[in-house]
Amino acid sequence: MFQKSAKIALYTAVIGLLLGCLSFGGQGAVQAANNEELSPPPPAQQGQLIQTREIDVTGDGVRDNVALIGSKMDMNSPYYDKLFIVVTSPGQTQVVIPLQGGYNPNMQFCDFIGEKLPQIYVSAENGGSGGLSTFYMYSLKNNVPTAIPLPAPLRVYATFKDNYVVQMKIEETGKSFKIDIKDRKDDYEQFGVYQNGKVVKPIIVNVDTYSLLIPVDKKGDGNCELKGVQRITGIANADTLGYVTSVWKWKKGRWILKESAVVKTYSYNNRLEH
Repeated sequence: MFQKSAKIALYTAVIGLLLGCLSFGGQGAVQAANNEELSPPPPAQQGQLIQTREIDVTGDGVRDNVALIGSKMDMNSPYYDKLFIVVTSPGQTQVVIPLQGGYNPNMQFCDFIGEKLPQIYVSAENGGSGGLSTFYMYSLKNNVPTAIPLPAPLRVYATFKDNYVVQMKIEETGKSFKIDIKDRKDDYEQFGVYQNGKVVKPIIVNVDTYSLLIPVDKKGDGNCELKGVQRITGIANADTLGYVTSVWKWKKGRWILKESAVVKTYSYNNRLEH
């Protein structure tokens, strides 16, 4: 009980130190992982401990305290204006990594890049009708924070065919997939893309960046790939034609595309998959 209370007190102190230093700036300002001074939040901002876990992320064989901390202007709002990863080593050495704000932030741990220890993976929803999120991956090997680049979103080009069919081609692989849009043919006729099932004015579809980029641990051994989901829209943002899915594996210092497809429907489940 004492140990648990001490940890809560520690994280409360960290939150206060972060926001206090950020507010005053100057020589006492908290430094980001990239040694850039963090921008000060408005005075009314308040910090919250969102998640915490004891896990070795530095590789010294001793568990670190890893916390995801958020600050809010409005405590009644679900939106966090700023997010921070705070890693505290047994010697009380702290690394603070600042992130952008967002909704429903979530922190996960898995070895994506073959370091034989987990990296820290954080996602946060951007809000809005597009359903987009922002994702971060950091290695703390040897207590040195290193941002791991994430795979670039796939590019998809569409060709509208007669009889309400859209052919989707993934540029990175050259593979094509057909999507039937007969269920919305009236909308496409009204918009002028089709006339009596014949293509008269094709449009350029929009392919969003990642809505999901999910850690996938297929073998359950703590080694993960990433599964991406991107939404494809047609005549309006509400007109979802389908989704492009991708599976990525880190190999020799970069992400390799293992699988990709275009599907008409996708069931969202934002969690670590097994």
